[in-house]
Amino acid sequence: MLSKYFKPALLKSIADKIGTPTYVYSEAVFLKQVRAYKKAFAGLDPLFCYAMKANSTGALCALAAKEGWGADVVSGGELHRALRAGFKPGKIIFSGVGKTPEELALALKAGILFINAESFEEVLELERVAAKLNLRAPVSLRINPDVDPHTHKYISTGLLGSKFGVSFDEALKIYIYAAESRHLKPVGAQFHIGSQVHSAAPYALAAGRLAAFMVKLASRGVNLKYADVGGGWGVKEGGEMADPSSLAKAVGGVFGGTGLKLVLEPGRSVAAPCGLLLASVIYRKTGGKKNFIIADAAMNDLVRPALYGAKHPAALIGRGRGPAKRWDIVGPVCESGDFLAEGVTLPEPAPGQLLAVYSAGAYGFSMSSQYNSRPRAAEALLTGPASWRLIRRRETYADLVAAEVKP
Repeated sequence: MLSKYFKPALLKSIADKIGTPTYVYSEAVFLKQVRAYKKAFAGLDPLFCYAMKANSTGALCALAAKEGWGADVVSGGELHRALRAGFKPGKIIFSGVGKTPEELALALKAGILFINAESFEEVLELERVAAKLNLRAPVSLRINPDVDPHTHKYISTGLLGSKFGVSFDEALKIYIYAAESRHLKPVGAQFHIGSQVHSAAPYALAAGRLAAFMVKLASRGVNLKYADVGGGWGVKEGGEMADPSSLAKAVGGVFGGTGLKLVLEPGRSVAAPCGLLLASVIYRKTGGKKNFIIADAAMNDLVRPALYGAKHPAALIGRGRGPAKRWDIVGPVCESGDFLAEGVTLPEPAPGQLLAVYSAGAYGFSMSSQYNSRPRAAEALLTGPASWRLIRRRETYADLVAAEVKP
């Protein structure tokens, strides 16, 4: 259980000094996942590009950059964050279906490794932008391998009919066009089949299809350098990341010895186990046959339970009182979907008692909002067994309206 990394005394110290709700991350756990990837893939010498959409907080990104990782960004804002966190431009790739001309220009001016294009129209726009800048744009295509990873429909992205990527047939036409362009340079091919994939078998299948396609491209005179197999390696709620050795074996068995540079985009598997959402109990109540713990954290802080049906383990910090019973942990937001955990067996908490929602390091703060005009949470980083530091201050009411123009 991840609780062993988050000592109650340290969590209480954080709450006493900066309040709740607060995201708390463990530097040790984050680095443990990063180094597990590096060990598993050591024989393949890949480029790891941290998927910043999982958690783009600068302090965590800086840890990955210092380990020699690159970054996978999906917006101009993430590109700005990546450069600010210390990722080298030559190790940054830019993915996503809707890059604007302005974002493409930013990426080219920064000198990033390549852009993962996802449509012929995007490639044409990239060509126009590159021509204006008198550059040759390094381009890769996200190809939809039509592989079912058997995960949640919202995070399954490699099937035909998804908004992501292009088919192999369309990709062939795009690569031939790009190879003949003065302002495009085809350098790679990518797939990303989804998130929370707990078996290496879908990766092996997708990698085999991509490799066969790259051989076909080479026969047409288009020789690529990078084979990007995306991210999505699963990690169960409440647990640490599974050893990625089977993933390394699956993709290495396809691309090892080909001379292609392997690229991977780990995100959630690295960030999720390293973080928890620390909250305080406001009230308790009973409604019908249900018992409710009303906390000061809500769906605007952690939307995954409402959006994906994610089941995050939750626990009290310190002892409760009385016999254990089942509770729904909910927040103050005016939505029936505002819950952090349902049917959790806990002793009765005292008002003001702390509780922790685990496996919240990925798609927690990065998806948080100011819904119901609630200031976003603070963030803290555990830097040692008895040390921590603030890495993002709590927003204020003034922050809620700072960008508004007065009527």
